[in-house]
Parts: sequence; C-alpha cells; structure tokens
Amino acid sequence: MAEISILVPVYNVERYIRACLDSILEQSFKDFEVICMDDGSTDSSGAILDEYASRDSRIKVVHKKNSGYGNTMNEAMRLAQGRYIGIVESDDTIEKGMFRTLYETASGHDLDMVKTDFCRVWHDETVGREVRRQYAKLTENQSMYDRVIDPNLELQSYLLEKFTWNALYKREMIIKNNIQYNETPGASYQDNGFWFQTFYWAKRAMFLEKSFYNYRQDNMAASSHSKQKVYAMKSEFDFIRNFMIAHQDDRKELYKICFHLRMMAYLFTLSRIDLSLKLEFAQTIEKECRYFELQGEASYDWLDEAQKSILKNPVKYVDEVVIGCREIEKAIAGYRNIIVYGAGAYGERAVIRLHNCMNGKQAVKVAVTGLGGRTMSCQGEPVYEIVDCIKDRETVLVILAVKEGTDAYREMRANLKSLQFKNVISISARSV
Repeated sequence: MAEISILVPVYNVERYIRACLDSILEQSFKDFEVICMDDGSTDSSGAILDEYASRDSRIKVVHKKNSGYGNTMNEAMRLAQGRYIGIVESDDTIEKGMFRTLYETASGHDLDMVKTDFCRVWHDETVGREVRRQYAKLTENQSMYDRVIDPNLELQSYLLEKFTWNALYKREMIIKNNIQYNETPGASYQDNGFWFQTFYWAKRAMFLEKSFYNYRQDNMAASSHSKQKVYAMKSEFDFIRNFMIAHQDDRKELYKICFHLRMMAYLFTLSRIDLSLKLEFAQTIEKECRYFELQGEASYDWLDEAQKSILKNPVKYVDEVVIGCREIEKAIAGYRNIIVYGAGAYGERAVIRLHNCMNGKQAVKVAVTGLGGRTMSCQGEPVYEIVDCIKDRETVLVILAVKEGTDAYREMRANLKSLQFKNVISISARSV
C-alpha cells in the first residue's frame, strides 16, 4: 500500500497533462499512487492518461461520465489507499521535493494537515516556456508558519489562502469525519467546502513557508459568461454555513470569518464576470450584506477601505462606476435606431446601459471600422462594419464608444464625418 495517494482530476487538459504527470513522476519521494480521474474528457486527455499508466504501474486511470469537479474528487478519495492524500490539478506542476517535504513534516509531527506557500506561473505557449513567476504566501502573519496549530483554537488560521492542492491530508481524518466535496453542478469553486472541513476537523496542522506548487494562471476556466458559475461561489459558502449550523457551531467569530471570506470571493467574482452579469450580482451582494448584518455575522474588519467602499453600496458602485454612461439615457430619447460605434470596453458599457434603459421600440446595433472577415459580438449584439450601417445615417444616433481625446477617437470621428452620419455623440453624451 502506497504512503501517499495523489489525486489528479482531469477534464480536457491535453495541452498540460503531460507536464503535470511528469512533475509527479519526478518526485524524489517514490512511495505513492496517482489516481487520475478522467471526467468525461472529449479531447485526447484520456488517451494520454492511458499512455502514462502503461509505463508506470503507480498511475491508476478511471474514465467516467462527466459529473463535475466535486463528484469526481469524491470518487477519487473513495479509491485512495494511501496514508496521506495529496491533490495536483491537471494543468499545474509541482517541484521535485514537494511530497518528500510534506510527508516527512506530516509524519514527523503527526499532523492531520500540512500546507505550503505556492507560486503563480504564466506561460507563453508560442514559445513553449514559463514567462512569469510570482511567489504567493499563505499569510503575511509570520507567527502562523512552522509550528503545530489547532485551527479551531486559532481561528485566524482560517484567513490563510484557502487552496486545497498545496497540501497533504491524513486520510484517516478525511474518512473519520466524512469530509467530502460539495457536488454542485459545474466545476467552479467546489474546493471551498472541502477546504473548510479540513480546517474544521484538523487538530494538528502546520503551514510551511516554502513553495513547491506551480499554479498555472493562463488556463482560466471560461466561467465569466456563465450565470450558473457566477453563483457557484455563493453555493459553496451557503454549504459551509449550513455545515456549521448542522454541527450546532455557535462561534460568532468563525461566522464572521466566513462572512469575510464570502465577501472577498464575491468581490473577486464581481471583478471578473461579464459586464452583463455585474449589476444582478451586485444586488445579490447588497442583499447578503444586509442579511448577515441582521444575523450578527457580518464583519468588515479585515477589508481595506476600497473593499469597504464597494460593499457599502455595491449596486451603486456597479451602476455608476463600472458601467457608467448614465448620460446617454436622456440622449437617446427620440431616436428609434442607435449605433454603438466601437466594440471594446467602452462599447460594452454603452450596450449594457442601452439594454437597461431602452423602451423596447428602439433598436441598437454595434459597429466597428472593419471586421477583416471576422465574426464578432458585443454583449450579445452582432457587430457590423460601420460602412454597412449608412442606410439610416440621416436619422440614426451614433454613440462614439471610445475614450475621448485618443487617436482612435479622432480617427473614428473623422470616419463618421466622411460617411456623413448626422447625429453623433460621445460616450459622455456630448455632441461630436
């Protein structure tokens, strides 16, 4: 029986899986099994796994129907036989000494869990190499490092970076406490519930000020346009809160820490989701802030001033700061057809504002100077070439959706003039 079971969840990562498995097989610690869970990949990932398994008996491959990250990880844990469990995401890599260091630390101190710092890494696929590396600490609180901690006697430990893969877990702790992933649909943020449970049940944990794990940043999941995945983070923190309630945990300080982590996750989500989803999500944030304030669970003590300012009124922040363009609401009155000229960030903001304020009898079209044979869309609207929009140039309102005063602004303004569009305003609703 292997001492460590390394779990590798796999889904459509043919570009990265070889580097991941190579880094595992190159470990200086050799007594491990690798459980690769192919969650219904539609690319060549499954075949690559089988190739590696044919060369090294320590690699075990399970091909299954796609069921999402949570279910896949739960199945992997049920198959694990090692004394300890480690996790390596299939698009990441690890350094040669990772599992030796983690194993010697965990076994030497009889730990339930040991975690380390990590590195964020960026690659340029055109040259096939790493182009940037950033060291990431678990915490700036130096007193948390290199000593045995009971997380529930030192609740500040819950504020550490909460990734699950830069760690080793005692399998006995996982089995005894039935620690499982939340099996929500999709594959976003489902490690949060697992992270919380490991801290909740661990009696002996240690955090090392060393980095062995390389967290790839250039393979971001395309979840920014999915409303389901936008709310996956909320589902995870609801899962955590329900877990605490079910275990009759009445420690207000822990509820406040979880509120803080929830809000940090929400602010991150708000910053990266598609513009069309921001306002609705901001309404959710505002509603939850008020609710948890009434429950006595809200705390803003660990936030900086910019974060506090957003959470004070997230809807207003998104409406006035992120989207803006309020001035065009009045400017479009009387126009049946509106063209947004520009499909970049300013164009997206203009389209969102128009979608929110148009009366249903008006039509919006997005245009650019040239498409070069490409097909584009902007916030759900197809993008046309401006020369193909001149039919109604006498009556249409054109919104010049680029930053005023720039070369692009001047060039596009001149283009509109040469095409003889009569009614043109800037993004701030000034006549052009």
